Amino acid sequence: MVDFILSLSTWAGCIVVMGFTVVTGFVVYISSYKLISKQKREDMKDSTTNLFRVVGMLVSLMLALAFSEVIIETRTIRKAIQSEAAAISDVFGVLKLFDSEGTRDIQTIVVDYTQAIIDDDWPAMADGRLSQRVENLRTQIAKGVLNLKPTTPAQDKMVWYMIDDIDALSDHRVIRLDAALAKAPVYLYVIIFGFLVTMACFGVYRPQAPLMVLVTFYTVFVGLVLYLILALSEPFQSGIGVSPAPFEYLVERLQSGLS
Repeated sequence: MVDFILSLSTWAGCIVVMGFTVVTGFVVYISSYKLISKQKREDMKDSTTNLFRVVGMLVSLMLALAFSEVIIETRTIRKAIQSEAAAISDVFGVLKLFDSEGTRDIQTIVVDYTQAIIDDDWPAMADGRLSQRVENLRTQIAKGVLNLKPTTPAQDKMVWYMIDDIDALSDHRVIRLDAALAKAPVYLYVIIFGFLVTMACFGVYRPQAPLMVLVTFYTVFVGLVLYLILALSEPFQSGIGVSPAPFEYLVERLQSGLS
């Protein structure tokens, strides 16, 4: 179900989830109203209202917690992507400083590596894995740098500087993989259950136009937040997660540096 929703476009997925919460919410509300209407509704109103307030507050807090969690995770991934792009750019720049012509083959591999992140790593991460081709290219870069023959202390420092950046690339890829393997918060199911309980508590109130409008707004809002949580918890599969834009910009800059 989640994979199907995330396979849709952002707007389509959002509408599907909001439609689901609206329909489910109203089904629970009307069913609860019919059940409670057979009882002495006035006797239940005070206790149900208190329950409604408590459950509604808990659902709101858990929604806020889940949303803030995926936002923080998304920011962490974007920071790692920016750091990874910076490390690639540094390796390329230092190679040119070391010996612009003598390291041209390694520079070309760096460009290929960056392009492979876009073409191979990104689609692979949507399936929860990393591209082997990207890892092979990283290994080629590392071997090329280790095979350089520094002739001055400055060049020796450049080699070690590039090795540190190449090691950092692996760390940043692991962060991306961890994010790709992450799932929606487990307590999201508790939030959905709490939402259904909240809708059931509405059953003490007779369906009237103003109330129906408020219930619609509430269910639409919950559906919107649930979709955002689901989409951001799968940042490489949804349309609102993270994009390879920093690498796309970097490829253009590196290619111009080769010419």
